[in-house]
Amino acid sequence: MTGIPVRKIYIDSRYKTTDSASDTDFRFQLNKNTFMPVGSEFCIDEVNIPYAWNTIELYSNDTMYMVWYATDQSAPTYTAITITPKRYTGTDLAEELTTKMNLATPIVWSVGYNATANTLTFSSVAVALFRLISDFELGKAPSTTFPSMNPYDFKSCNDILQIFSNTASGRTGVPITSGFLNLLNYQDLYLSSATLGNFDVMGVRGESSVIRKICVDSSWGFSIVDKLSQSMDWMSCSKIALSTIDFQLRDVRGNIVPLHGAHLSFTIRFRPG
Repeated sequence: MTGIPVRKIYIDSRYKTTDSASDTDFRFQLNKNTFMPVGSEFCIDEVNIPYAWNTIELYSNDTMYMVWYATDQSAPTYTAITITPKRYTGTDLAEELTTKMNLATPIVWSVGYNATANTLTFSSVAVALFRLISDFELGKAPSTTFPSMNPYDFKSCNDILQIFSNTASGRTGVPITSGFLNLLNYQDLYLSSATLGNFDVMGVRGESSVIRKICVDSSWGFSIVDKLSQSMDWMSCSKIALSTIDFQLRDVRGNIVPLHGAHLSFTIRFRPG
């Protein structure tokens, strides 16, 4: 292959620069400055990402929001429940939420796990009305409702509980049920770079720096291996000077995906125009 100064660059986050934030938000220094000629294209291949993240991650999805009324005449009480970051089964998550809800409020709560339906059931023995709050409603909530909440990043666990709209209201003797639990946390990962491509893509949130979408098709403790399967996944890097390249691995909401000390690797392939 001729016409380009480099055919492949192998990237491994072990060799990130010392000022990198993490193994999924890092900078990679090339050993020489490389200018890509007019018409040059690149693609990402041979991605290897260890499945090392948790069901609940700190400052990412560790909060459940709810509203409840002690009596029919009482004002609503808005409560944010903080969940301990770790890898959960359905039973573990039910026990964690039962403990944290009872610690956060004076009301007695119970959360049960239905293994057949893979859902959680929320109930109380002494409450007039309660419900879980979806991200859609959180986006409309006034700042006085949850004063410590970032109005642009709720860090809610609603993707885990599959709460996408206002749930049915529960009360004493009438429980409410979550959606089908997504204990994987992430279904798709997005590899981005602000210095590699020519921003000719559009992500789900309108971002233009995505250079590869990776489907999570492995279980915890194994590696996600994503190899190029078609020749059309090439992007422009025409007239770009490469020296230090930045990379970020994000979820669909834009959060950096933690690997807890594990490392990711991939290959950048180039071809002339």
